[in-house]
Amino acid sequence: MERKIELTLRIDGEEKTFTQDFVPFSKRSDYIRLEKELEESAKKQGKEPIEEDYLDMQIQFVADLFDEKEVTKESIMNGLDSLDIGKIWDIVRHRVLGFSKEDDEAAKKAMAEEI
Repeated sequence: MERKIELTLRIDGEEKTFTQDFVPFSKRSDYIRLEKELEESAKKQGKEPIEEDYLDMQIQFVADLFDEKEVTKESIMNGLDSLDIGKIWDIVRHRVLGFSKEDDEAAKKAMAEEI
């Protein structure tokens, strides 16, 4: 599993790559707690969280993983190419939560075979 997180953002018209090579284990628990709070908050309002709610929370969470002050929720929202939004999910799922990409691919294949 790759330890280093890289995020390339366009800032002031130029692409800049930010790297974070350490994510404390406590961030895993933090993410699980934040996701549960999001779901409970939506439930109190009589609804389910939508994809945008999760994405908003995940972008802030990923920004907070980086030591560089330039990496903020706003800089990600405005500087990450729309085709690269999956990078946020990859960071959360594979680097923070520890799921393997191989297991994800096997699960996708199994679901496709069921269809």
